[in-house]
Amino acid sequence: MKIKNLNKKFKNSILVSTLILIFLSFFVNFFLASRGVYPVDTFIHFDSGYRILNGEIPVRDYWIVHGILVDYIQSLFFLLFGNNWNSYIIHSSLFNVSICLFLFYLLKNILKIGLLESFFFSLIIAFLAYPVSGTPFLDLHSAYLSLFGIFFIIIGILNQKDHYWLFSGIFFTFAFFCKQVPAGYVILSSTIFCFLYSLLKKNLKIFILYSLGGLLSFLIIILFFIYQGINIEKLILQLFLFPSSIGETRYTNYDLNFKNTILDFKFIHLFISFVIILIFLNKNKFKKKNYLNKLNVFIIFLIYVISIIFHQIYTKNQVFIFFLIPILGGFCFYFLKDLNIRKKNYYKLFIIICCLLISIKYIIRFDAERKFHELSNTKIENSFKFEKFDKKFKGLNWITPYFENPEEEIKNLNILKEILKEENKVMLITEYKFYSLLLEKKLYSPSRTFDNISYPSPSSKYFSHYKAFLIRLIENNKLSGIIVFEKEKINNSRLNHLVYHYISEKCFDENRVNDFIMKLNIKNCKDLLNVRK
Repeated sequence: MKIKNLNKKFKNSILVSTLILIFLSFFVNFFLASRGVYPVDTFIHFDSGYRILNGEIPVRDYWIVHGILVDYIQSLFFLLFGNNWNSYIIHSSLFNVSICLFLFYLLKNILKIGLLESFFFSLIIAFLAYPVSGTPFLDLHSAYLSLFGIFFIIIGILNQKDHYWLFSGIFFTFAFFCKQVPAGYVILSSTIFCFLYSLLKKNLKIFILYSLGGLLSFLIIILFFIYQGINIEKLILQLFLFPSSIGETRYTNYDLNFKNTILDFKFIHLFISFVIILIFLNKNKFKKKNYLNKLNVFIIFLIYVISIIFHQIYTKNQVFIFFLIPILGGFCFYFLKDLNIRKKNYYKLFIIICCLLISIKYIIRFDAERKFHELSNTKIENSFKFEKFDKKFKGLNWITPYFENPEEEIKNLNILKEILKEENKVMLITEYKFYSLLLEKKLYSPSRTFDNISYPSPSSKYFSHYKAFLIRLIENNKLSGIIVFEKEKINNSRLNHLVYHYISEKCFDENRVNDFIMKLNIKNCKDLLNVRK
């Protein structure tokens, strides 16, 4: 009876722990996602998700370089939960739940560390995973889906079940179509590992299942795109050829140094060092087979860590990879649990304290101060309740890094809203990518974003492709003009980047509404023979 009662209590503890993790991981992200915005990143999948529901198709109707699958996932959330801000952050919040629960399952059921320890590390990742962004973001989707693929490899190694490798290939493919990197780095290195592991085990079925999962899911996604009406040749251009030309420049021009490889990620390297020390201490404690399994588990995860750090260094974006710390903490406990050493609990306590203190540092920086969205120097408490702008944004507290007083920015947003209500058949070019959903109308934005790498510049060998794409978009939809809305005062350099490099300024009459809003009315010219005012 006592054993049954203990088992019942243990099961209840697991259930309670799981429910707490679900609740916290969802609502932590849901709350933090609404604390300020960085328009270019916050809304990167907002309008594009709605545009898909509205019959527009990526590649054909707007230029992409990555993130196509995230747009489709977001369109599904809008379909299920309505066209509003909450549907948007439900997407990322559920993703945060999945990361948290997957880690909890891996630590408790696969790595066999204690319930409390598994709960602790999973709770930490609930604050460090998706909340750094809060809103759906392509780099995070790519990184976390790749992580799921790595988790399935670990489960396959420790459970000695070949079919888990199939799921790994599937998750890697989905990660790749969310963003080519970091998934591409993880896939390349993991495929080499998988091939060598299958040779070591004299079991090619492992590599075959892994490859089959990747190839079948790749084929299904491509067939889905064809069904959607996406031209595969143009998909290859936008998703592979053009982005690879950007990557070549970054790799040749970037300077690797001690700071950006070691110091910037010193705490991640610290925990890697902890694990390596524990692996060395484990060497003589287990039979060769068991030790090799444990070693392979860490090698495949180390491959993931190196791939993510490599991606972080070369993208030069905001850092998001400190979620690795609680996972590495869990691996410390995995390699520590079977060691017969004195005062083991002190070592465990030391790891927990290190993990907690370091994690608090990054929770303050990225969750409280919202550093990922460049909000560290803003007064978030002065934010504007954006539902006053429109009820679809209920819950969002608006403040950006660009305006100390958010109401100044809101004034421009309202001016643009009124202009767009009156206009038909105009193209909107802006980083504030929510007006299509807001007004529930087509605004024909030619790209998801408008930075220096979103589409080919005049120096790119793919320049003519984007030029033809932009002109065709205007001609096919018989647009009367282009409205440009910027976060800073519009100048000639910016207009060149957005429009005039591709279509001569002689084709437009400029109508400046204010410093931030300009309408370019289309005239007849040789570049736009079929366009009429």
